Amino acid sequence: MGDERRPREEDWLRPDQPGQPLRTLLQGHRGFVLGTLCLALLIMIILIGVRPGGFLAKPSSAPSPASLPYFGFAPSLAYDAAHRQVVLFNDRGQTWLWSKNRWVQAHPASSPPRRFGSVAAWDPRMGAVLLFGGVAYSDQTGLRDTWAWNGATWTEVGKRSLAPPATPTLTMTYDWDLQETVLVEADVHFGTPIQIWTWDGASWRQRDTVGAPVSPVARVAFDPATRTVLAIAGRCSGSDCLSETWSWDGTSWQKLTPPHEPDFAFSNMTLFPDPISRRLLLLTVSGSTPGQPVPTETWTWDSRDWSRRQLIGQPGAGVNAVTATADGDHGMVLAFDDVARDFNTLRIDAWEWTGNSWKPISGSTA
Repeated sequence: MGDERRPREEDWLRPDQPGQPLRTLLQGHRGFVLGTLCLALLIMIILIGVRPGGFLAKPSSAPSPASLPYFGFAPSLAYDAAHRQVVLFNDRGQTWLWSKNRWVQAHPASSPPRRFGSVAAWDPRMGAVLLFGGVAYSDQTGLRDTWAWNGATWTEVGKRSLAPPATPTLTMTYDWDLQETVLVEADVHFGTPIQIWTWDGASWRQRDTVGAPVSPVARVAFDPATRTVLAIAGRCSGSDCLSETWSWDGTSWQKLTPPHEPDFAFSNMTLFPDPISRRLLLLTVSGSTPGQPVPTETWTWDSRDWSRRQLIGQPGAGVNAVTATADGDHGMVLAFDDVARDFNTLRIDAWEWTGNSWKPISGSTA
């Protein structure tokens, strides 16, 4: 994707004053990094929130402001390079599209059932956004279905019987050298083996995990500099997890030993390539201030070491980021700062990564 694909500054909606986000009640605790506690807490909040008299200001079925999407719990976000749109799928089963100065809700003829914790990535071989798995909103069971977004509707693809097993801890990226989508499934029980699956555009295939890191593995992304998949894993002892950096070349795993490692924040991490600097960007939160709203930190990976850069967004708000690229080598990184008083989105700030820092080019407000 060349420069002609870059959204203009006037394409963004303007910000308003933020409220204190309830999400800080979750992200400000060190125990958030624990996979089992994270999942249990997530399910508990959803169940309470949809009951009459629950602590959410509005029921889960309450409509979003007309011009804003509802991000909700663990949404899936990917860039549709064919239609030059950011695609958001939330736990209400809604599909929202961002481009040219506004969010627009799509109304596809078919759609995946409501869920949270699914993963999505652009698949250039299919010319579609691929979405997999997650946890069913209705009964909190694991899902193993695969869907493709073609710009107008969702279509289930592949056979469920041959798909990867259901698990709430997923991460996925497209490997531009392998020309397949890579899915890593970790387990909520730390120290257990992971599973690696690849999608060739038609079906899933399980790959060898000899020498691979063990659970938890928080995020993976394709590193354009080394042409390998980089993984952020956790080495856990009791309630404390430290980050480990690994790489996968399509065949074998290698544990890297950078001088610095970012804080491990489990599902509160986002890893993605930066086409401008050809480095990887990591968004994570620090557990150094238990009980306090924590800001989102930005780290960069230069193939040798991690470097801590700047903070982004409101403390405690959920920042979702996506690489807008059609070929993996050109494009930009977009980030959306989900700032809400409750779990119904009231404000979405938007950011662009310049290659060195975040530029708050605009936001969108109800």
